[in-house]
Amino acid sequence: MIQQMAWLGLVVKDIPTATEFYTQKLGLRLDEKESIPNIYSQFTTEGGAILGLINGFEQEGVTQPFDTAFMVADVDAAYAQYQTAGVEMVSEPHDMPFGRTFLFRTPDNHILRVLGRPLTN
Repeated sequence: MIQQMAWLGLVVKDIPTATEFYTQKLGLRLDEKESIPNIYSQFTTEGGAILGLINGFEQEGVTQPFDTAFMVADVDAAYAQYQTAGVEMVSEPHDMPFGRTFLFRTPDNHILRVLGRPLTN
């Protein structure tokens, strides 16, 4: 059901400083269309995976230093499958600007994201 590792978000203290590091030192190109100055920076790698610099999660109480997403074709079907398998859910499927998503907890207490691409009109 998981198609690919699609996104890695790193929680950073200072988005402008971190953005400068990833562009000036590592040579990544900032995707200005998808970034929000001082709030969120997005870089798309040559392989298509996205690196995002974030200042936290949208889910209250999640404090880990990263957010990562597995891409699936059907978020709601993945949610139902994982829930039936006994996976601990942190959030229900919901729509965000970047796509339909939900969070779940691993046995090691990591919070991981499942993501479907947003519908385009």
